[in-house]
Parts: sequence; structure tokens; C-alpha cells
Amino acid sequence: MKKMDLSEWSDWIDGQDVMEKLHITQRTLQRWRTNGLIPFSQLRGRLYYRKSDIIRLLKKGFNGK
Repeated sequence: MKKMDLSEWSDWIDGQDVMEKLHITQRTLQRWRTNGLIPFSQLRGRLYYRKSDIIRLLKKGFNGK
């Protein structure tokens, strides 16, 4: 399995990038938001996520299920 290079990520990334980079579905990302697992910000109708929050979530062992 190819290791993710997190250094290439911006400090803030949009939902589409999160889904592509983590290989998760839109529903999974929505469930993480709903359950308070990942903070987000909304700007002009788009949702954005902090790289540090995603790394924290990954370190906790969430795998998209």
C-alpha cells in the first residue's frame, strides 16, 4: 500500500480532496462531521478541513468505516 505524503497537503483542504486522499465516501465524511469526529469550516457553501485535524483522526485509527 502506498504511504500518504501529508507534506504535500495544504493547511486547509476541501471535502473532495479529503475523500480522494483518504479513499472514503461522501457519506463517511458526512458521518464523521455529524458524529463530531472531525471539525470543519464552511466558506461560500463549501466545507473545508484542517490538515492537523485529519492527521489526528488518522492517528486515532479511523479507517472510513
